[in-house]
Amino acid sequence: MRASRLCAAVVLTAGAVAHAQVLYSTGFESPAFAPGSANGQDGWLNGSSTGVNQSVTASFARSGLQSLQWNNTSNVTFSSVRRQFDGQNGAITPATPLEISTWLYIDQSSGDQRLYGIYAMNGLGTLGVTTLGMTVGGDGTVRAGTFWSSTYSGAGVFQDSSLVGSWIQLVLSYDGTGGSAAIFDAANNPVFSIDFAAVSLGNANGAGANLWGVNIGSDYSGTADRTGTGYMDDLRVRIIPAPGTALALTVGLLAATRRRR
Repeated sequence: MRASRLCAAVVLTAGAVAHAQVLYSTGFESPAFAPGSANGQDGWLNGSSTGVNQSVTASFARSGLQSLQWNNTSNVTFSSVRRQFDGQNGAITPATPLEISTWLYIDQSSGDQRLYGIYAMNGLGTLGVTTLGMTVGGDGTVRAGTFWSSTYSGAGVFQDSSLVGSWIQLVLSYDGTGGSAAIFDAANNPVFSIDFAAVSLGNANGAGANLWGVNIGSDYSGTADRTGTGYMDDLRVRIIPAPGTALALTVGLLAATRRRR
């Protein structure tokens, strides 16, 4: 009986820890999104360069029927769309970090200097006030950092040409003080990650409405080879318990049960 109760308690504990608080998720599907600019749809607004080059399209998607397309085949500027979120009033901790993610597909016709990325910032800012961001270029070069410049003019922190021509997941994480940027392949296998000791995203952990935001966008690292096409889908913002929390709770539960015995 005790063993059965223990097993049940461990399962329930693991299940509770694994349950994330989803703040927002979208696959850019109807009826929240109609084909055309994402501006004004489901809380999204134009960001840098008035959000040019982006549109909700049914031509290609990771799941469902629609995705957000970035078309830089002729207009080769940088641009973004943005969405604002409420503060989490202290809910973001090392055990329950904030996670911002999107799936990205870079067409193989994209130039080496064309970049696609995801960015977090305090307030409803554009790319210039990025506090944590990551981009992937048309040659598979990854740039990441706590300033916008790190994501387009900074040195690449990783390079893998297989990141192009396949769906990959870009993940930003913030634990209340520091953060990280990571990439997963189409099978959810980790490909790359980098940590940052200090991330200035304090508004995300404050109290109040519309304190911080997310930008998704397209940029370039140089002018020689910056045409391209990219797609984003299945974007998600959530507070998710870290795996170590489940282990710690399970060990504690086992120890407590042994003491009772």
